Amino acid sequence: MKNRRGMAVAATFLAAAALAVGYFLPDLAGRAADQKLSVRAETFAIGKVPSAADARLEDMLKLADAYENELYLDHGAVSDERDIRISAEDIINRLSEHGVLDKIECEDFSLSPFIAVKGKMLSDDAYGYDDADDIASTGDIEENTADTSEQNGSGDGVQMGIIWKCYVSDPQAGIDLEILIDDRSGKMLSFSLTRYGADTDTEEGYRNEEEINKEIQEDLREKSDGMQTFCEEYYGFRYTDREYHVKDESCFARLFFEDENGENITLDLERDRYGTVYTWNRTF
Repeated sequence: MKNRRGMAVAATFLAAAALAVGYFLPDLAGRAADQKLSVRAETFAIGKVPSAADARLEDMLKLADAYENELYLDHGAVSDERDIRISAEDIINRLSEHGVLDKIECEDFSLSPFIAVKGKMLSDDAYGYDDADDIASTGDIEENTADTSEQNGSGDGVQMGIIWKCYVSDPQAGIDLEILIDDRSGKMLSFSLTRYGADTDTEEGYRNEEEINKEIQEDLREKSDGMQTFCEEYYGFRYTDREYHVKDESCFARLFFEDENGENITLDLERDRYGTVYTWNRTF
């Protein structure tokens, strides 16, 4: 009798979970029903990524800086690997021309589309995906955007969007570069650059704090000048102001822009004290 009750409770719970997932992702419930419930699936099919109507680039920039989880996909909704590779090569060339990046020899690109998620979609984690390393294989994906809270009723400002992670490495220069690119527009959302091979402890030992801070400020000023020009040309933003912050381990230039509608946009260029890690619009 106890076993039958347990099985009834388990069946009820699974049915409720399936209904919840079906409410938020209509095509998911039917496909999930075909899988064996006793085995935790490593992939799931997504028929529709909840999205608002306009998929503004400004919203995707904010999402790229603040997303918490990644669900990897087999392909994008709008762009394919060829599109994203062309975009990535153009981004790298532009940033190099403006003095933000060193010249990088990029022969091999690693390209991975994923759904960036900020906030918790369901309180019971009905997706079954807390780990950002879990992989999702997709069905038909609609165009992406950032704010979904008003559409799906989750109510806590849940944000989702389809982004490509582009990774390139230049071993000869000792540089790893990761760029996030918007699936819909093909525009860069953020980048993270890491230099390796330098003996930072030895280099810092010969300089005092004042010299180090001066070098950081000059470096940030030069590279933020390049980012200002890049954003004006690449995004069409209007530059309004800038501020610098160099203290302890937090070193960044904060740039302020306006879009064509007059909406304020704030983007940070951050580096560590050693100049080995740089990020644009992505918190360390």
